[in-house]
Amino acid sequence: MLRSPARHRIALLMASLGVGVSILTLVVHERIAAGTGYTSFCNLGGVVNCDAVIASRYGTVLGLPVAAIGAAVFFAGAVLALPGALGAASVGIADLLLLALVSGSLGFAVVLLVISVGILHHLCVLCLTLDAIIIAWFITVAPLASRFDASARAGWWRRRAAARAIAAAGLLVAIAGGTWAAVRGPTTASTVEEVKSRDPKFYQWYTTLPVKPVTDLVDGDCPRKGDPNAAVAIVEFSDFQCPYCVQAYRDLRDVTRGRADVSLVFRHFPLDSSCNRNVTHSVHPDACLAACAAECAGQQGRFWEYHDVLFDNNEHLERDSLFRYAREMALDIPAFRACLDHPATRARIDHDVEAGARAGVASTPTLFINGRTVEGALDRTHYDYALIIERHAHPAHGPAGAS
Repeated sequence: MLRSPARHRIALLMASLGVGVSILTLVVHERIAAGTGYTSFCNLGGVVNCDAVIASRYGTVLGLPVAAIGAAVFFAGAVLALPGALGAASVGIADLLLLALVSGSLGFAVVLLVISVGILHHLCVLCLTLDAIIIAWFITVAPLASRFDASARAGWWRRRAAARAIAAAGLLVAIAGGTWAAVRGPTTASTVEEVKSRDPKFYQWYTTLPVKPVTDLVDGDCPRKGDPNAAVAIVEFSDFQCPYCVQAYRDLRDVTRGRADVSLVFRHFPLDSSCNRNVTHSVHPDACLAACAAECAGQQGRFWEYHDVLFDNNEHLERDSLFRYAREMALDIPAFRACLDHPATRARIDHDVEAGARAGVASTPTLFINGRTVEGALDRTHYDYALIIERHAHPAHGPAGAS
């Protein structure tokens, strides 16, 4: 069995590795969040897709990236392991807190792994690396509980029973807290004053965003959900292969469902140089073809259904898959094929791209909520807040900029 200083040194090493991998994951998170179409080195396609996991709503907890929380936890673990690594002769509060921290980390990692497999249906190499580090960390630290005194006469922080109870509590609290964070619903609000009170930073940020006339953003050919005269018009410039666009698609689907006061207009802005001269290389090489396929489905009156299928399968947008989705939807395949290869279809995508460029779109998703420019996907709750603000500003009229 390892002596205590050796065990603490290994624990310190594990924590240091955890800090490094967490910082790397945070860098990937921030680059994806920038909405420039960045694809990480560990996005291997198929089930193994770091971007889909990191960019999901579960990549952030209580407004903080999970990777940032992980870096802080591992750093705290390194600090707590340091006294033992330097040869501290007796157990103390540091060992007790280290047991709680490591146990809690294991519990939270279990919750995130279940979400990744059971909800997102994707695996993240960086996340799995952190999971492996946490398991090794736990295996290293858990035996430290045997160093605590078995006698009931020792101080409570030196008792073996207390050490085991603290470790078990850390594990259970992390599982419960992680599960709550995963399933929590959006905070509700009904008035602008409540939005100001609950999230003043968002209110200040959102209400100072630049506004463009909605009539400059749409034309008669754009696919639209909802009443053109709805009080709130959302115009979305998007890319079917963009991970953050997938999250925006899911949230906007919820936002617009059953809402007579909200309309959604979809416009293409593939980050693929084959149809978008505003990007220097094909960040998403299947995005242009997917956009054309959506337009072809739209010619058969099925744009929104096909749009949903593309976002639900955004890692498989190669030509064969596009035809498979068309067949599964019972589209007219000869007409679909002829449309997909027709120059007029590509011209339709070019039309959206140029409209986006004129509006200042440089990344996806870019949303215009009553003309208010929002770059990147919002937190789910913030969509609700934005609608409250806009509905209050236009209580009985059409969207801003409408005639």
